[in-house]
Amino acid sequence: MYLRKLEIQGFKSFADKISLDFNNGITAVVGPNGSGKSNISDAVRWVLGEQSAKTLRGSKMEDIIFAGTEHRKPVGFAEVSLTIDNTDNYLPVSYSEVTVTRRVYRSGESEYYINKTSCRLKDIHELFLDTGIGRDGYSIIGQGRVDEILSTKSEDRRLIFEEASGIMKYKVRKQDAERKLQLTEQNLVRINDIINELESQLEPLREQSEAAKKYLTLRESLKDMEINVYLNNIDRLKEKIKEYETQFKDIRDNIEAEERRLRNITAQNQQKTELLKNLDERITEAREKFYVIEGNLEKNSSEVKLKNEKINSLGENIVRLSEETSEINSKLEILSTEEKSRQGKIEYLNGQYNEFSKKLEKYQSELDGILSTLGENERNIEMLKAGIMDKLDIQSDKRTQINNIKNHIENIRKRQNSIGTEIYSLKLEKDKDNMKKEDLTESIRNTVTLIKRSREKINELNNEKTELKSTLSELEKQHGNVKTDIQVKTSRQKMLKDMENSMEGYSRSVKEIMTACRRSSDLGKGIHGTVAQLVEVDKKYETAIEMTLGSALQNIVTSSEGDAKKAIEFLKRNKVGRATFLPITSVKGKRLDDSTLRRLEDCQGFCGVASNLVNSDPSYAGIVLNLLGRVIVVENLDSGINIARKFGYSFRIVTLEGDILSTSGSMSGGSTDHRSSGILNRSREISELETIIEGLRKDEIKYNTKINDVRQMLEEIDSEFDEHSNKLRDSELIKTRDENHLQMIEDNIKKTEAKIGMLINEKEQMVKQEQETLLEQQKYESELEGIETDISQTKAIIAEHQEKFKADQSVRDELHQEITDFKISVNSITESIQSVKENLDRIQGERESLTKSYTRKQNEINKASAEIDLLKQEIGGLENSSRNLQDEKTGKTLEIDRLVEEKKVLEEESIDFIEKLNTTNKTIHLLHEEYNRIDIKKAKAEAEMKSIQDRMWDEYELTYSNAVELKKEIGNISEAQKSISEYRAQIKALGPVNVSSIDEYIRTKERFEFMSVQKNDMEQAKEKLHKIIYEMVQVMKKQFVEQFKLINENFGIVYKELFGGGRAELIISDQDNVLESGIEIEVQPPGKKLQNMMLLSGGERAFTAIALLFAILRLKPTPFCLLDEIEAALDDANVYRFGEYLKKYSKNTQFIMVTHRKGTMESADTMYGVTMQEHGVSKVVSMKMGELAS
Repeated sequence: MYLRKLEIQGFKSFADKISLDFNNGITAVVGPNGSGKSNISDAVRWVLGEQSAKTLRGSKMEDIIFAGTEHRKPVGFAEVSLTIDNTDNYLPVSYSEVTVTRRVYRSGESEYYINKTSCRLKDIHELFLDTGIGRDGYSIIGQGRVDEILSTKSEDRRLIFEEASGIMKYKVRKQDAERKLQLTEQNLVRINDIINELESQLEPLREQSEAAKKYLTLRESLKDMEINVYLNNIDRLKEKIKEYETQFKDIRDNIEAEERRLRNITAQNQQKTELLKNLDERITEAREKFYVIEGNLEKNSSEVKLKNEKINSLGENIVRLSEETSEINSKLEILSTEEKSRQGKIEYLNGQYNEFSKKLEKYQSELDGILSTLGENERNIEMLKAGIMDKLDIQSDKRTQINNIKNHIENIRKRQNSIGTEIYSLKLEKDKDNMKKEDLTESIRNTVTLIKRSREKINELNNEKTELKSTLSELEKQHGNVKTDIQVKTSRQKMLKDMENSMEGYSRSVKEIMTACRRSSDLGKGIHGTVAQLVEVDKKYETAIEMTLGSALQNIVTSSEGDAKKAIEFLKRNKVGRATFLPITSVKGKRLDDSTLRRLEDCQGFCGVASNLVNSDPSYAGIVLNLLGRVIVVENLDSGINIARKFGYSFRIVTLEGDILSTSGSMSGGSTDHRSSGILNRSREISELETIIEGLRKDEIKYNTKINDVRQMLEEIDSEFDEHSNKLRDSELIKTRDENHLQMIEDNIKKTEAKIGMLINEKEQMVKQEQETLLEQQKYESELEGIETDISQTKAIIAEHQEKFKADQSVRDELHQEITDFKISVNSITESIQSVKENLDRIQGERESLTKSYTRKQNEINKASAEIDLLKQEIGGLENSSRNLQDEKTGKTLEIDRLVEEKKVLEEESIDFIEKLNTTNKTIHLLHEEYNRIDIKKAKAEAEMKSIQDRMWDEYELTYSNAVELKKEIGNISEAQKSISEYRAQIKALGPVNVSSIDEYIRTKERFEFMSVQKNDMEQAKEKLHKIIYEMVQVMKKQFVEQFKLINENFGIVYKELFGGGRAELIISDQDNVLESGIEIEVQPPGKKLQNMMLLSGGERAFTAIALLFAILRLKPTPFCLLDEIEAALDDANVYRFGEYLKKYSKNTQFIMVTHRKGTMESADTMYGVTMQEHGVSKVVSMKMGELAS
């Protein structure tokens, strides 16, 4: 493998494209200081991947691009291509030739290619890894690299030894493995955090999951029971709806009869309406025609006005054109006079010309005669012939030079054409890119608009969602309050019912009797119940009645004394206490007489007689009178005392708060909060609670409906939000894609413009070069023409003077002078004649132009006159048309008046039909009202049925048809309701339930297990990475130590050879840490003591560094090595020694030397010279040393 070619364009001082071809052996690049020779080594270093602008002797990467000079513009990019012969497959690619290209644009973009295939910088680094070639290798060695070896920091020397020992690839892999290890450890920390978090969630989720499963079981039972209750209610409502539909049919028949009558009246009225409509249309049509006629009249008037204005304008044009034709006639007369004068002058000059021509012929004839008599002197003829031969040689050289220049111009023009074609292609490409750019810009603009709209819509939806969530939260709060009220009220009702069923508050004997009555129909046959169970009291009077009756509320009402006797015997038999019985047949009461009652009614605070304030079955009237017939209810204690005094305590008085004034005058009262019995108001409270609960359930349904509506709206908003979010995401992706594409297009446009700029610059240079070459050609052609003229003249002189040269020279010269003077006069006359003829041609041209202008303007006058005549005719036609239109307008006015009169008559006839229509409509309206009343009843039943169906759907998502499949016999509805309440209570007892916790527990458990597996995998990966790093470190240590030992041995050998003796040694500073240790260099030049390299002179140090480089090349030769003035510090003797050593190694390694030392140049096989013929622009010339020697 060797370096075959280096191509540079726009890099540093190499403005134009140059190509350097390299052969095996040593190539020297020479040139004066500042010529740019070191830029070649920088170019090689840069194309191999150097990223440091400082290493390339710049402050930023843009500095490497040719920046322009006084006469040259800056270029847009720098490009370097390095071609390597790889026939020995030294590089790990399947190509016999590898070309690495790097390009950087002024905008900062970089491009990398391997064999014209785009690649990454990393690919180039990896291609040359451990080959010694590359940015960190030892194949490119300049003053900076020598300084690293000579550095006081021994650590700085490590890199060259690592590259030479071949451990760089292991070092890179080790760094990759360490990065992966660090990433794995970070991932392990994150996974441990996740596992701990999941572990803390598992137990609470398990408990929630079990509660949720129990909830689902109870809910299923509740669902089964509730659905069957709903189905029973729906079936009952369906029967009602059938009855309403029968009533509908009868009313519908009556409505249809009235509607038939209405249709007949409507049809007759429709005929009148149609007639009215036709009349309206005819009136409208007549009016439209009237307006059209009026419009046409106005239009004709406008056109007449416009045509009159046009006639005036044309008249003005005719006057103007007439004036212009007069001016043209005047100019033509002047030109005719001038033409005659010029023709006279031509005749005079022709006479002069003929006269001078004759004299010229006469003198020429005399000269010819004299010349014919001249004899030729033999010596002069020979001299003239010799001069002709010299001139012929010069003529041949000039013709050769002109042909070479013509070929060069042809090549330049070909390149110009080629550049033009390239520029045209690039401009087409640029135009295409610009069109794409416009399309992409428009697309991005549209996408940005879509994104803006989507974001506005998303914000709007978020606001709506926030408002709806707030509404939903409020509704759910209110719904929760209603549900809580239902639960509280239901619990209260259930408790009261349980108390009623278990007869809570009653004595044991009463409970036993009533329980036995439920068990035994014989015993319970004549027992009606307790007084508390048989009477109903308004809430207002409950306290008063209860305090009045007291224990009498527990008295048991029987049908007869026999029934009472049987019950008493039961109590005695079972020894369960005593009870008071009130037989309907024997217990009677007395009412207050009417006069007393009227007097009481007049008393302040009187509410009524207690027996009148309770409700009961009429059969119990005697019992009620007995207990309450002489009890007066008053508002307060003061009123009671007044009434008692007034009537002498003749009856018992009770206040609404329960204070009692007895007939004996005693008073009882106080707080009623701890009364022993509340059995009287129990039934009333149960009934009230039933009503309240029913109202609350309706509220619950209402809130459920509202909540479902809001949730539906939220779902719709979420759906719309997702839709717009997807649109936004798609639009942003499209925008990003288009922006990236646009950036790529803009980059392409910049690159194309840079290429066009370079080509235009090159074309300008070519044009300039062509112009310079053409001037050079013209110079040579002028010289050639002069030479050829000289040769012709000399030949003529020789021919004319061969026999007549002896004539008098002075006579000949005089004749020549005369002839010349006459020739000048003849030429002057000829020029004057030519000038006058040109003036004459001008006059004739002007006359012809004026004649044409005159004809054109005359034609315009005739055309304008004809147009005026035509316009006058058109005005006459329009005036006739206006008179006809005026007649039509009058006719249409009369027609409109007649039609309006006909319309009035028809409108009067329509009024009668409208009255009949109103009567019939009223009858139909009444029938519809009846129909609607029944429809409302039916709708209520249907609404109730729908409400039940909606509840089934809202709660269980079941339709009626689906629910029927679940129907089964549930027995008593009350029992079913009781079961439902129990299920609900059990569900409530569970508290808040998270149904999703079942799936969440499964998902969390699976994720916990997955993360645990991931943790194990990462821990194993961590162990593997530790093992890999350890193994690589061992390999690197072993290989580095082995190779270092060999380099050290070679260093000692090469040092002795270069210095002619002495010894040198490389020492690893820290033997325990060979992979990071610094490297010390100890040397002992001949005749000196062993010492550190830093104590040597500058020349000795430089030569020592060169010895070390040769030692490395001896161990591991690189295919090629570029040395940039590394021998600059050596004296001449050591430079020659260095050159000889180069020759020795050039058998295995190709050397490219950037140098200005004579000894190095002499060792080179090929030499390239770098010059600056143009200030600031480097050029390259080549020469093989064999050619130079020859």
